[in-house]
Amino acid sequence: MTDHRHTDTGGNSRSESSSTLRQGFAEFFHAETSGAVVLLAATILALLIANSPWYEAMETLFHTEIGIFIGERGFSLSLLHWIDDGLMALFFFVVGLEIKREILVGELAEKRKAVLPILAALGGMVIPAAVYLVFNAGGPGMHGWGVPMATDIAFALGILALLGNRVPLGLRVFLTALAIADDIGAILVIALFYTSKVSLMWLGVVIVLLVVLVILGRLGVDSRWPYAIVGIALWAAMLASGVHATIAGVLVAFTIPASARLDPLEFTRRTRESLVGIETAAVPGEHTLVDTSRAGTCVDIRQDALRTMAPLQRMESALHPWTTFVILPLFALGNAGVRLVGVDVGALLASPVSLGIMFGLVVGKPVGIFAMTWLAIRLRVADLPERVGWLHILGAGVLGGIGFTMSLFVANLAFAGGEQTAAAKAAILIASVVAGCIGYGLLRFVVPAANDT
Repeated sequence: MTDHRHTDTGGNSRSESSSTLRQGFAEFFHAETSGAVVLLAATILALLIANSPWYEAMETLFHTEIGIFIGERGFSLSLLHWIDDGLMALFFFVVGLEIKREILVGELAEKRKAVLPILAALGGMVIPAAVYLVFNAGGPGMHGWGVPMATDIAFALGILALLGNRVPLGLRVFLTALAIADDIGAILVIALFYTSKVSLMWLGVVIVLLVVLVILGRLGVDSRWPYAIVGIALWAAMLASGVHATIAGVLVAFTIPASARLDPLEFTRRTRESLVGIETAAVPGEHTLVDTSRAGTCVDIRQDALRTMAPLQRMESALHPWTTFVILPLFALGNAGVRLVGVDVGALLASPVSLGIMFGLVVGKPVGIFAMTWLAIRLRVADLPERVGWLHILGAGVLGGIGFTMSLFVANLAFAGGEQTAAAKAAILIASVVAGCIGYGLLRFVVPAANDT
């Protein structure tokens, strides 16, 4: 992959590189925030259906078994499990691609820049888990300590989008990097602590398939299909191993090549020669179907253009809209609905599980993020981003309490349905709304407006 930060030693080149990075971040930022609107709509719809006469029909639909069979052999999962274990593996694959990109060329690439959001994310995971255990240590809900550790990047960035230029770009980048570091932590927590009985044989198959993927990358295989075929096989092996199948998505992502097969300057030279060839061979008024060589040249230019992008870039670009606008809304539709009909809502929210999650997200998150950020600055291991003050950090910490997607995901793993799952979901939704409102209010009415665009 071409490193845009070091393309030239001239000042103009550095300025252009900075502009390119800002533009790329802006595109990512707006994709996430627009996805938050769709995710919010799906969540509201799930809540309405869960408390309507259509609840039973929706439950029947999501628990319908769908399988793949050859003769009498095969396997099946409910529609909800296909979403949670299958489609969400694709979501985790895109998350893994984003993490790899950030580590290689993004906000986690430079050590001093990466230290601050990583430490802040660590504080934002440890303190909420500790707060949860204050309410649940030794109790039946103790296993849910991982639920309040997560931050939902889509909703958090969606709140920042509402604030426009009142918040500096540095804060948006900090919160994005923090959420990505948080995702890394959540993935590790799921892999290490929310895994059922493990089959060593199937884990061995997973390792073999990972080696195959690495070899494909080393051989310079550029097509996405070999990676897709081996990746699906790896997902099936992971599902059979007992480790949550979504982890397969992250593992596959880290094997995807991050270097382009064709240098942009070489692409420019080859394309220029091809265009000259088309111009000299073209006959005015001739139909394009007559000269197949021109069509072949155009196809070659298109293929070369694709090869100037790393497979990682191409896959992330192609899949990000699907995960943002299809997979996550489907996940919310299947998991965010909390049925409150005939339920003592007061008792539900007063349960240790609910209290631990709500206090963990609303209080533990900002305390952990702010405290670790302050400690990192105090120890001089990192610097605050440009034009970012301590009130900005506090506001970002509060927005970190919007758990939602990943929190709901962990809640499904921690609790085997029933009252605890309902309590966890209700607490996640309430805490996320409260954190979002407080974070917005703090950054909108308390923190002075920034001039950074």
